[in-house]
Amino acid sequence: MTDSIITVKRLRNILIQPLKEWEVINLENHTVKQVRSSFLLPLLVLIAISAIAGSFIYNPRGLSFLYPLVPAVKHFLALYLTIVLSSWAMNEISLAIVPVKDYTFIYKLITYSLSPFFVTLFITRLIPELDLINIFGIYGGYIMFCGLRAYEKISGQALIRYFIVALFTVIVFYFGISWIINSLIEGVYFALTGSL
Repeated sequence: MTDSIITVKRLRNILIQPLKEWEVINLENHTVKQVRSSFLLPLLVLIAISAIAGSFIYNPRGLSFLYPLVPAVKHFLALYLTIVLSSWAMNEISLAIVPVKDYTFIYKLITYSLSPFFVTLFITRLIPELDLINIFGIYGGYIMFCGLRAYEKISGQALIRYFIVALFTVIVFYFGISWIINSLIEGVYFALTGSL
């Protein structure tokens, strides 16, 4: 119960007052494990549940009752792997941009910056007709910029360069991973159901 309250409070604050919330985040000294368990995983589970419910409601093709698991697994894996791999990539290349290498900060930066996208995905997986609202996920770019501004070790031109590279990295990883996972999971699903 406490974790869900923390998740909702963090989500609300990062969306409404990102600069102020980043100051709080930087003072907390939470580990990657704490951010993952108290924020990321609860939201990914909610998105997966939303995808399952939406697939049950909107299943015009009359596919197998197992089909709703496909979008749930796709979204969960795509988002989780995007955060892990983007954080790793940014950590590896960060020294080329700024004289700082801080995996925990990068993980938080990417995870919390995806908050608007988490919210819109939760809604649009439940009600696919509202897919257009995913555009509000771009607000995450502003949240990322606020996170970089609140981080004392990066400033000036380095901040702009870091922001551009981080944003580009997350976008490329998300679309690349989503495409690969979509192809693999749907391929496996249709191969299995076709052979039964």
